[in-house]
Amino acid sequence: MAREDLIAAFTRQAGVMGAQILPVEGRRELGKALAEALKPCGRRAALFASPLVRETNLEEALTAAGFTVEKDGPDFAREADVGIVEFDYGIAETGTLAMDATALKARLAAMLPLTCVALLRTKRIRANLTEVIEAYLERGSWPGYFTLVTGPSRTADIERSLTIGVHGPERLLIVLVGDEGGDDRGR
Repeated sequence: MAREDLIAAFTRQAGVMGAQILPVEGRRELGKALAEALKPCGRRAALFASPLVRETNLEEALTAAGFTVEKDGPDFAREADVGIVEFDYGIAETGTLAMDATALKARLAAMLPLTCVALLRTKRIRANLTEVIEAYLERGSWPGYFTLVTGPSRTADIERSLTIGVHGPERLLIVLVGDEGGDDRGR
């Protein structure tokens, strides 16, 4: 499947599952676009350091836009309005995100705040779960804590009353960061 088709399929499926999609052409635009998109969500952000976060100086961009950025502390992400985490892969077939969440801070930033911001490089979108598993196995050992996220947290009781945000974020914003060259195998 062509890269553009994978991106379109992922975007469509993630939208069906309740996620919001914010396409960003490249790394240079990430800070400004994200700061603008997050204004209605609150000003406290839990930021999990990752290669993309460092490459884009995202902490500085958010701070300059008036956000309080939390990276550490005993209550990391507990009081944050948004949690920002880079996910490893996207699955076009289902609109699902995949992440090695072995680091506790990655899990906390993705699950505690009301809004989860999932950063995803478009070159890391794969057709299906099998391709994602193969990509992880190519990287070496299997993650100690593997997470799949499909849309905002949702649950229902025995009477089928759907509730959003009980077991995790009630809003999922997926930021698709466009390719700027480089290898598409993942880290």
